[in-house]
This record gives sequence, C-alpha cells and structure tokens, in this order.
Amino acid sequence: MNHRSAVGLFIGTSLALLLAIPTVNLSDRKIRQQVWALAMERDAVKLKNILFNRDWLDSLQSRAALPFGISTNPAAVIVGTDGWLFLGDQENRNTSAQRYGESDRDARIALEMGHNLLAWEAWLHAQGVRGVAWVIGPDKHRIYNEHLPRWIDLGRPARIRGFVDGPAKHLIADPTDPLKALSTGDGPPTYYPSDTHWNMWGAAIGMEALRSTLRGQGLDLNWALATPPAIASVDDRAGGDLARFLHMEDATRDPEPHPISLAPMPPQSDIREWGTDRFLQADALGQLQYPGKIVRVITPDAANDLKVLWVRDSFGIAQSPLMAVNFKETVQVHWQAAFTEDAQLLIKLVQEQRPDLVVLTVVERVMPYWLFSTPPPKD
Repeated sequence: MNHRSAVGLFIGTSLALLLAIPTVNLSDRKIRQQVWALAMERDAVKLKNILFNRDWLDSLQSRAALPFGISTNPAAVIVGTDGWLFLGDQENRNTSAQRYGESDRDARIALEMGHNLLAWEAWLHAQGVRGVAWVIGPDKHRIYNEHLPRWIDLGRPARIRGFVDGPAKHLIADPTDPLKALSTGDGPPTYYPSDTHWNMWGAAIGMEALRSTLRGQGLDLNWALATPPAIASVDDRAGGDLARFLHMEDATRDPEPHPISLAPMPPQSDIREWGTDRFLQADALGQLQYPGKIVRVITPDAANDLKVLWVRDSFGIAQSPLMAVNFKETVQVHWQAAFTEDAQLLIKLVQEQRPDLVVLTVVERVMPYWLFSTPPPKD
C-alpha cells in the first residue's frame, strides 16, 4: 500500500468511526444508565457530551496513525521513531525553535540574561546566600534527536548556547553532554519516551551537574546519591503527557529507572503549603508536581543541613525527591510566580527565608524568553 492509499484508508476509517460514536458509547451499561438519568433531568449539554465522548476513538485513531508517523494532534505531539514522541509547536514553538537554532535576537537576550544573573548573584550573596546555581532541563529534542523525524534538522546551535557559554557560565549546571552520551547506550533512557520530561535517572544526572556547579563555588556538599550516578532498578509506568495528548496513556508504558541512593527513597519528608501550613501529599516515588503555590519540604535526615530556595518548573517533578534527600529544607516556587512584577516574590522569599542556596531548575525551551530580564534590587 502506497502512502496516498494509506492516508485515504485512514481518513475513511476515521469518518466511519465518528458516525458510530453514540452507538459504541451506548453499548456500555454504565453509560446507558448515565444517559437515562440525564435524559430524565433534561440536561442536554451533559447528554451530548457523554453520547459523543470520543476519547476511545481518539485513542484508536492515534494508535492506527502512529506506525505511519502521523500525529492526530500535531500542534502538541510530533511522532518520532521506535515509539518516541516529542513536543510540537504548541509550547514555545518548540519544534520550530529547535529547527532554526539560535537567532541574533536570542544571542542578545542570552547576553543580557547572563549579565543580569551575575548581578543577581552579587545581590543574593549580599543577602547571605552561599551558592547560586541554574540547572537546565534540556529539551528532549536535543537529547534524543536520533529518534526525531528526518524533516527536523538539529544541526544548528541550541538557542541557549549564548547563555550557557556566557558571562555567568560558572553558575550554570548544564547536564546536556552526559545526558546525550547516555542516550546512545544500551541502558534505560533518561527521558520518558511518551513524555516531555526526564525521569528520575535523568534528574539524577541533573543533580550531579548541580553538585559539580556548587563545588566550583567552594561548596563541598555531602551527597545522598551515588557519584557518579548509577541505576538501582528499573520499573515501568503508564504513558506520560505526550501520550495523554493523543489519548494513548493507558496503552503506553515507559521505563522508570531508579537511581542509586545512599538514603531511603522516597524520603520521609514533611510537605506543607507555605503560608497556610496545609499538609500536602507527594505522588508516587515521593515526587511533587510543579508548585501552583509556594511549598515547603522538610526532610530531617537529609544529607545536608541546608535551606534551599528552589525556583522550578515541571522538570523539578522527578528531581524533587532527590532534592529532598540531599537538602533538609526546600522552599519551592514556580519561576513564573517568582519573576513576575519585577521578581517581587523572589525578593520577598530571599529576604524572609534567608536560604543558604538558591537553585533554579528550568526547562530549556522557556529560557530565551524573559527569565532574568529583570535586574535585582539596587539596595
């Protein structure tokens, strides 16, 4: 079957399935009961939604299209090879940015960010902060580019090179090279094939880059993870966010490697919402989703009796139990909240919490935008 015939068959099958949606949904007894109840209530909106719920159809379409390299949601998901999925242009024009590489504008922003980061370092030291580090969460496109479709050209310099190699280089914990080296080996991947994020194995590589960066600033830390990082065991888990965008999470399994830890994992931490003291529950493996509000994590038996102000995003999810096992206290806040309104929240947290360290964990794709475009206070 040639490509044109395959596409025609795919479209025809999709249309037939679309017409069958209410019939298939009504074959489920629970759905029939819900439909009857909604009909008695005359709730037309909910009735329409349940009759024409097409999650199962979207899943079938995605699974049928995947072998042909077709994404049913191309803005969100790019289909790669060997079951690998990648983020599309829906977030920060990610695929296009990877294809075109660093622009003149990116280089100017990188230089400005580097100088501002140096100014922040000086201000933070004046507030009593002992160490500052920025952990980069590299885009999956660049770590596993061998699984990308052939039409994505990654031969150009990354948009962040001007920042990583710029004036604040000593503050940057960039795990790209070791992650890339591991991507071509026979071991488990450092990123989830069906998710945008690194797993705990990849996060452990990022933690090693953090340790090295802080050591370069004169901080010789105790470390609860094996050095160099190593794998203790490998489980698996359901599909991640990219599989979810294609309604395939229940039909997908990703490897879940566990790094060797010299302390119990997950850590026994007290996790509370800052300000309200409301107790929060960690997810599986002790992981914390990116904080919608400020979160305080205290681990009494951590390797270092240090307080860390951790400015992070979703790349901190897999890193969160590893941070907890290494640092007695982390005050966590999303970078978007920390840097709005001239970074007033960041300034407040530094002055009120008096952290020993300030650590940022930020995904690469957002970095050429407005992080550290605001200089620190002058006082």
